[in-house]
Amino acid sequence: MGGRWLKRNKNWIKAEPVKKEVVEDDCAYGVPFIPIRCPKCNSKEVRCYVSRPPIRYHVCKECGKKFKSVEV
Repeated sequence: MGGRWLKRNKNWIKAEPVKKEVVEDDCAYGVPFIPIRCPKCNSKEVRCYVSRPPIRYHVCKECGKKFKSVEV
């Protein structure tokens, strides 16, 4: 079963070493991190209080505004 073909092409299954590239950026885990800002005061001090993917509910620690974000 395929013996003649395998005998002629002995190097067809040559294993090459896998090159590992270290990427030093924000996308290390495949998901870009975009910091959430409060739509009212533009503060980065935001806390997620409910997470039901793809929707997350946040509250701003500065002004107390509640808002939601949607994952893409």
